[in-house]
Amino acid sequence: MAAIGSSRHTSQRPSSTAGGVRSRDERPLQTVSMRPTLSLDGDAMTTPMEIPTLPVARMRAMSLVANPDPAYDDLAKMVDADPALTAALLRAANSAISAPRDRVKTAHVAMVRVGVKEARRIIMGVALSSSFQGLHRSGVDESELWRHLIASAVLADTIAWGELRHGEAFTAGLLHDVGRLVLAAGEPVRYAQVVDLARSGVPAVEAEVSVFGVDHIEWGYRLAQEWGFPEEIADAIADHHAGSQRGISWAIARAREVAAGLGIGDGLVEACAPDPDSEAAMLPVIDDLGGPAVVLQRVGWYQGAMAAAA
Repeated sequence: MAAIGSSRHTSQRPSSTAGGVRSRDERPLQTVSMRPTLSLDGDAMTTPMEIPTLPVARMRAMSLVANPDPAYDDLAKMVDADPALTAALLRAANSAISAPRDRVKTAHVAMVRVGVKEARRIIMGVALSSSFQGLHRSGVDESELWRHLIASAVLADTIAWGELRHGEAFTAGLLHDVGRLVLAAGEPVRYAQVVDLARSGVPAVEAEVSVFGVDHIEWGYRLAQEWGFPEEIADAIADHHAGSQRGISWAIARAREVAAGLGIGDGLVEACAPDPDSEAAMLPVIDDLGGPAVVLQRVGWYQGAMAAAA
């Protein structure tokens, strides 16, 4: 694989590697293991990073739920065969937000209660979180990072409503920091240096480049290519900080701002209070979801389900 540079991210995605972006139709999700050399301004680094091999069951789960309209029977079979997914759905179905009249005891009833759309999202969250454990070893606030990803997904889904195919914004919101997950989980000692720099005031992407020669945005885009994510998801990962064009990346950029306004940090630094103009702009999004308390409750619902699978 070609060396990965440290290009800055604007409205354009990073230049693709040989073979270009692999869409879902061209290459289904699969496990890969290779050692691309990261580079900074063309100079190869001495410590290469390895693209991780994700658990096959988790990759199958992510492949299935990447389909915006998965068949109920396919989801049910996957959940029945996976105790972690069953635990997550039972937790979601029996939580107060689901308003259960009777306690749910089977995965089938749990899926009926929460619905296919929410089951799909919970499965994706479990597949992602269970693949990147031990993030705290890097100094990242693990709970807050997952809270950030879930909030970004929930908010992006609302912001993009009516403009995108159903569920794309939620999926991209949940996956937008996958590069950070891989760097922090795969190289915790080195990523701890990034955390220290970020907490001293250095922008996180600059800190990542100084330590790894690449930031989580570009690394996430490369991973999305190698893992066969749909092109629109890979592009959103590449552009989620700029979000200069309407679409998924724009929705995620807005969602991140709103999440910060709700006091949700990114796992590296605490959220800053929004300026008055930003606060006024985010109010309609929060109101559409029922207000701040409802947004935070919904984020907690997803996070609780994911924790039950751990």
